[in-house]
This record gives sequence, C-alpha cells and structure tokens, in this order.
Amino acid sequence: MISSLVPSINPSASGTLLTSSQYLIPIFLAMIFAAALMSSRTRIPHIIVLVIFGIGLSFLSFIGLDFVNVSGFRIDPRLIINFVIPPLIFEAMMKVNYKQFKTVRISALLLATAGVVMSTFVAGFLLMYVAGLSFAVSFLFAALISPTDPAIVIEIFKKLRVPKGLSTLMEFEASFNDATSLIVFSSILALVLGVSSNNGSGDGISSIIGESEHFAIVFLGGAAVGLGIAITTNKLHSLMNDPFSETALTIASVFGSVVLANSLGVSGLVAVAVAGLYFGNITVKREAYMSLKVRTTVFNFWEIIAFLANSAAFLYLGVSMNVVNISQNIGLIILAFGIIFLARIISTYPILSIVSRFTREKIPSVWRHIVVLGGMRGALSVALVASLPAEDISSNLKNLIATLTFGVVLLSLIIQYIGLTKYVKKVFPSEVK
Repeated sequence: MISSLVPSINPSASGTLLTSSQYLIPIFLAMIFAAALMSSRTRIPHIIVLVIFGIGLSFLSFIGLDFVNVSGFRIDPRLIINFVIPPLIFEAMMKVNYKQFKTVRISALLLATAGVVMSTFVAGFLLMYVAGLSFAVSFLFAALISPTDPAIVIEIFKKLRVPKGLSTLMEFEASFNDATSLIVFSSILALVLGVSSNNGSGDGISSIIGESEHFAIVFLGGAAVGLGIAITTNKLHSLMNDPFSETALTIASVFGSVVLANSLGVSGLVAVAVAGLYFGNITVKREAYMSLKVRTTVFNFWEIIAFLANSAAFLYLGVSMNVVNISQNIGLIILAFGIIFLARIISTYPILSIVSRFTREKIPSVWRHIVVLGGMRGALSVALVASLPAEDISSNLKNLIATLTFGVVLLSLIIQYIGLTKYVKKVFPSEVK
C-alpha cells in the first residue's frame, strides 16, 4: 500500500520528480494552513476550500504546469478507505455519549443500515428507468454514492449549535453508513461481475439472497472484531498510566481493528466504529482505566489526526476530479444528483416517521429536514469509484461512473452545504455562535 504512493519515475525526468516529491508534505501542510486561514476569514469550511485547491491542482496537467507532478503520483484508493477514513470514524464515535445515543439509537441504526440499502435500490432503479443507464452503471454508482460524509455537517455544527441529539444522530449515521455502503458496494460489484461472467444466466434471486447473507456476516463480524479488540485494549489501559503509551495503544486499536477485520473478510470500518464507541463510553469513563491527564492527551491527539485526515480526504477528492468531463456531462450529472437526493428523501423520511410513531424516540420534523439536507457525499465515494477493478470493468463504464460520482459529489458539497447552512440558521437562530 505504501508503494502505491511512490510515483513511477521516468529516468529522464527523475530529477524533476524527486524534487517535487520531497516537497509534497510541506505543500500539503501549507494548503491546510491556507485553507484554515481562508475559512476563518470567509466562514467557508476549510474542507471545501481544500476541495477547491485540489481542483486547482488537477488543472495543472491541462495547462502544462507540473508544479507538484500530481499526475505522477498514484494514490491507492485503499489507502483512503483503510488509513484515512478509520481515524475519522474512531474520533467521531469516541465522542458519542451513549446516554445521548440511546435517545436516537433506533433511528441512527436504521438510517445507517436499512436507509443505505433502501437509498441504493431506489436510486439504482430510478437511474435505470429515468436516466436510461445500464444495470451495472446504475447500481454500482448508487451503491458508492450512498454513504454520507459527516465532515462538513460536523464543521457546520461547530459554528451553529444544534441539539446534541441531532448531532449524535447524524454523526452515528455517517460513521456506520460508510461501512454499510462499502459492504453493499462490494456485494453489488460481485453480483455484476458474476452476472457478466455467466453471460446473464445466473439465478438473480439466489444471488441476492447470497449477498444478503454475506452482508449480515460482514457487518456483524466486523462489530464482533471491534468489540473484541476494544475489550482487550480496555484491559491493557488499566495496566498503564502514561499518555504516550496509551495514545499509541489507541492507534494500535484503530488500525488493528481495520487490519484484523479485513483479513478475516469482515468490515474494518464497522470494527473501528464499534471500537471507538466502546472506548469513548467505557474505557475513558473509568479512572481506573484512564486518568484525566491521559484522557486529555488522547482526545487532543485524535482531534488533530481527524483534522489532518479530513484535510487529506477532501484534498484527494479535489485532485481526483476531472472538471472537463464533468462539464461535458453536466445534464446527466444534474439528473443523477436529483435522483440521489430524491432517494435520500425516500429512504430517510419514512424511517424517521415510523420510528417516531412506534417507538419512544421522537424525531421532530425540523430534525428530519436537517438529516435529509445533511446527507452530503464525500471522499469515500471517490475512493470507491477509483477502486473499481480495471481488469473486470470496461474503461468506458468506469469513466462514466467516475464522472457521475465526481459531479454529484461536487454539486452535493455546493448545493446542500448552502441549503443546510441557511436552514439551520433559520430554525435555530438563537444558537448561532
């Protein structure tokens, strides 16, 4: 995986590449600083500024400038899925208060599981019958675009105070639906490749049943791995009282969960989410396991890591975009965005309405509107489209899915961010900082 970050070097141009690569980290840190400075002056979230920076970098190859040799670097999308996303999930889940979570747990779990599945199938069918796309394009795109990205919503909530239950609901959904979407995506990809290899002669119902069983095993297996590692590291924390050693142990817990779960064929993202929830509500709550000094150090460390991971994810998102292809397919992209947003509405309102009616969880209508608007797409979708196997998927099919993904993500960041910000200010005017 590390080798995937190393550029392929042309001997005749090795000097240029080496000169460029040695400045990669300083340039990345300078962009983070510039984005944070612009965000403080303009109130635009720094991650959106980084997306703009990334798009600017992607333009360099079109105009003949090779400032950091962006095209020379091949970033393995698995690095985003297995190295960048897990810290974001862990940091978000370790801050979820279980008592607060209990007030929205049914809604959050259903949105993160059934909601993703429902959204995928609704969007898939609409893309087939309204947009006229093929089964493979429709359902692969619907699966990889379904996960919502919590980064922008969380940043908005930092500027605009909202009820804690609402932020808990959205953070939990975004953390777990990444894992759910990854499982759904891999299942649909296996189904598409299976049908293709059988020339369409396979039993569709048997395939769907088999993939449903696979989904349950991967999801529950990941949860079991995360819980097991969390319980084990919880015992180890009780044997230590050193901020640096215990911080290192949390790092081992995060990436150990991902690696072990993935090696067993279950979800690493579910594992790290469960580990984070357990750590934040069991380990850090007991003085015998973790002192106040250690707790402060660990939380500060993961806040910094989450900030850097967020920055890396959205800069990657911007660099990956091909604005030329997006502009050439803008009509189809707008239609796809409308379908994805409609699928979000169809998969969100019914779930929250049913939960409010038949359980003790009462989700106000204002909250439901914010949950729908806050369903913005981000870097995971871009990483998933980049992970499509080139040897099994035609280049035309992959390019079309990639163009739709980049375009919908870009529209989501712009349109939904503006809409969500204005709506939150309207319904919670006294809460603005």
